[in-house]
Amino acid sequence: MDQTAFIQLLKNNNERMELFFGSDVQSNARIPLAVQFTFSRETFNGPLFEKNVKGIHSQKSKQSFFEFFSTPSNKSVLTYKMLGHFVLHPQPEQELHRVRSNEKALLSAGFKSSGYLHIASLFLTDEAHAKRAKILHNEMKKHHYFLTGKDDIPYAVLLTKKQSNPVNLAETMRKYYDALHSEGFKNGDALQAMTQLLSLYDEEFQPVLTEYVVAMRQSFINSGVKVKKRFYPYIALLAVAGATSEVVDEIVEMERMLAKLSMFMGMQPYALMVAVQFVLKNLIENDTLSNFNDSLLFMQALTMSDYIGDLPFLLAIDILDIIF
Repeated sequence: MDQTAFIQLLKNNNERMELFFGSDVQSNARIPLAVQFTFSRETFNGPLFEKNVKGIHSQKSKQSFFEFFSTPSNKSVLTYKMLGHFVLHPQPEQELHRVRSNEKALLSAGFKSSGYLHIASLFLTDEAHAKRAKILHNEMKKHHYFLTGKDDIPYAVLLTKKQSNPVNLAETMRKYYDALHSEGFKNGDALQAMTQLLSLYDEEFQPVLTEYVVAMRQSFINSGVKVKKRFYPYIALLAVAGATSEVVDEIVEMERMLAKLSMFMGMQPYALMVAVQFVLKNLIENDTLSNFNDSLLFMQALTMSDYIGDLPFLLAIDILDIIF
């Protein structure tokens, strides 16, 4: 899908959702769902969406999604993202069962329940994988005890999809953290997420990758783009993909097109994130990830960053217990 077609479908999906949900769903939750449908090349159909959600709900005895959503304080962007995932899946019942089983495996491995655990469940393969992820998460705590928390669980799962040395991985993350902080990147969860994604490239620390990240940030700054902490993980993905200055230019051009849409008013950082996703997905589809040959793992890293990146846009209680 080219830029023009993508933007037109995105506008269409957002307008359809505005009409269907009305004031019951804030733009902070609606827009990520519209983006999700657009990347799936699907046109949103409100009645069909509601029917599919009720079909998913019929497998359990808990309160209806839409009855629950009638309470204004209980609208979570993550809940709608998860709903979108199941509704768009070709086999929603089987996928719901898989994710439920994965959550139980992560809980058995020692993780605590949270919205981030639900995200991690989407990317887990089996119980052995859950145990590897817990070992890595524990190693990460040794280097950043107070910084490592629930939000790092999905990354621990992603990094242990393949057999790897958790001690080396945790040490590599810390080296990237220190190196990038010395280059002016701000301390915090976003920088830690960035170091975790950089570790996908190689289990061992690669100084050249740090230089690439610094140059990538400067390219955006030179183009007039403010590089905020929320954007750090996407810079890491661009570096892992070996993105060129032409790729940065394409992202900036699309960000400016998206920022002109009324739906992104007051949400310009999100427009930049969507532009990066669009360009990176095109790189994957065209098989042009020059510096990273595992396109499936890269796509999962991009999808996971999308889920986690959406969360700060709407602070809400974890209500995914109504699903699981």
